[in-house]
Amino acid sequence: MIFIKRILPRNINNNYVKWMNDPEVVRYTEQRYKKHTISEIRKYVSVINKSKNEFLYGIFIKKNKFHIGNIKLGPIDFFHKTAEIGYIIGEKDYWGKGITKLAIREVIKIAKKKKIKKLISGCYESHKSSIRLFQKCGFIKEGKLRSHYVYQNKRISFLLYAKHI
Repeated sequence: MIFIKRILPRNINNNYVKWMNDPEVVRYTEQRYKKHTISEIRKYVSVINKSKNEFLYGIFIKKNKFHIGNIKLGPIDFFHKTAEIGYIIGEKDYWGKGITKLAIREVIKIAKKKKIKKLISGCYESHKSSIRLFQKCGFIKEGKLRSHYVYQNKRISFLLYAKHI
């Protein structure tokens, strides 16, 4: 149903920028405070692609090669063999269809090849769909940063999840 591949600066288009500027798409991310442009996102992708410990992948629908979101592996701590993951599905028509779960499975395969032993991620305590996603993917809640972020003018907690792979 999907495949993931490294994003290149030339893959950044107006549709991608539209996601990043859509308040509904970025509402649970710190990206909601920024106004994004093609040049700024291309610069970010160029920097990530030069990194030895961060990898940004596009999530694509197999049948039409349509780019619907991203998943990031990193930063990776090669000494401790841990890595963070983050994700975004920009195309709202694909929300709630299990796409991110499939993308996480693909990133787990990549992480294993890189000898990673533990993946870490997190979400706002109000982001119920991410909490369910982590549970479905076998992540365990390992921590809670109380009153860590401001969301909708209230202080909320950030939940930390991890999975040994």
